[in-house]
Amino acid sequence: MADYKNLKSEKLKTDVLIIGGGTAGCYAAITISEKSPETQVLICEKAHIKRSGCLAAGVNALNAYITEGRKPQDYVDYAKKDADGIVREDLLLTMSERLNAVTARLEELGLVILKDENGKYVTRGNRNLKINGENIKPIIAEATNSCPNVKVLNRVDIIDFAVKDNKVIGAYGIGIENDTFYTIEAKAVIVATGGASGLYKPNNPGFSRHKMWYPPFNTGAGYAMGIKAGAEMTTFEMRFIALRCKDTIAPTGTLAQGVGAKQVNSLGEVYETKYGLTTSERVYGTVNENIEGRGPCYLRTEGISHEQDEDLKKAYLNMAPSQTLKWIESGKNPSEQNVEIEGTEPYIVGGHTASGYWIDTERRTTVKGLYAAGDVAGGAPQKYVTGEVKFKLYKGNIIKAGTTSPYSLYNESLASFTTGDMYDHHDADGFITLFGLPLKVRAMKMQEAEKNNNK
Repeated sequence: MADYKNLKSEKLKTDVLIIGGGTAGCYAAITISEKSPETQVLICEKAHIKRSGCLAAGVNALNAYITEGRKPQDYVDYAKKDADGIVREDLLLTMSERLNAVTARLEELGLVILKDENGKYVTRGNRNLKINGENIKPIIAEATNSCPNVKVLNRVDIIDFAVKDNKVIGAYGIGIENDTFYTIEAKAVIVATGGASGLYKPNNPGFSRHKMWYPPFNTGAGYAMGIKAGAEMTTFEMRFIALRCKDTIAPTGTLAQGVGAKQVNSLGEVYETKYGLTTSERVYGTVNENIEGRGPCYLRTEGISHEQDEDLKKAYLNMAPSQTLKWIESGKNPSEQNVEIEGTEPYIVGGHTASGYWIDTERRTTVKGLYAAGDVAGGAPQKYVTGEVKFKLYKGNIIKAGTTSPYSLYNESLASFTTGDMYDHHDADGFITLFGLPLKVRAMKMQEAEKNNNK
């Protein structure tokens, strides 16, 4: 822990500052490096980019891809239906149009995407590709570190934006291991800090409280800093509850899509068709079956083939090894026992819902100089793994593209925290209070600096 009384000070200057070295942050840096080699980029990551963010432990599929015979608008339609229409179609479309190009780039970087005997990608459903993705984050991290114009500061926790005249001009951070207070000046800032977990009591009690679906390290700090800086947020009331394997919190899509496992109650009845197949309907159906006394609920894997058994165990080793270990420890394969499922506690996460920063199609927030990428960006659920930060760079500057879209769903009274009467302004108190301590530390440091300068 940093010794706040003896913090060293260091000032840094860069063209683009990226806050958060997860998948979105690293890929943003790679994109900038490739499109504008003269632009200097600095990534600040509170952990280490090799194993940070939501994909730190890996993943077994790219869940956002335009498969053969489909088009980007199909993905928009799917995401819109799955989110009950609460989406920004303009953001979804601009994201969908880049999915396959980003996927191809990840393969070039070394990600193993499974292919059939004809050399075509092995699909899992209409929008997913099967991958060997345990090392997806190390691959992206290595590519980031190899960019000559990208500098990475690991274990530096950014505590606030530097704002002047409603423009973000940099940020302040603390070196966790070197007791250094950083003042960073930047021409543009990309916030890629992920969503927020830990806002609700987790399903697992006691010493297992950390065992949740969304990374416990994603604290919502990026939202808090944006709210404090005056950035518009959107759709925070749209929380995400994941349907997961009980105890292991492992994803259920691998079972539902990989082997066609149906949702059944304790009576053996298939209930998913009664409630619907969207994400929210699957969760609601499971909760309601339990409330009405027909729980526990399962994904029916009994009777699948030996080959499917082995495929499932390998697949979960890439992202949730605890599920494979559970099967091994029980002495029973998936074909011999159904997998019990339950809903998680709620999260605020823009990768699965529309909650996050309000952004335009160039991923600009409402504060000048500030962009948002990944789970922290709102309006476009179902971003999942692939996607890209989109903006124009010229000689180290971020240039406004000025695009508009007929798909825009902007409604100020619904989207704004500062106008209209749709939101209680006190909803932001929890975020701001939660991160008040680092800001107090910064204020103390500034006071000490002023005293020293006046001596």
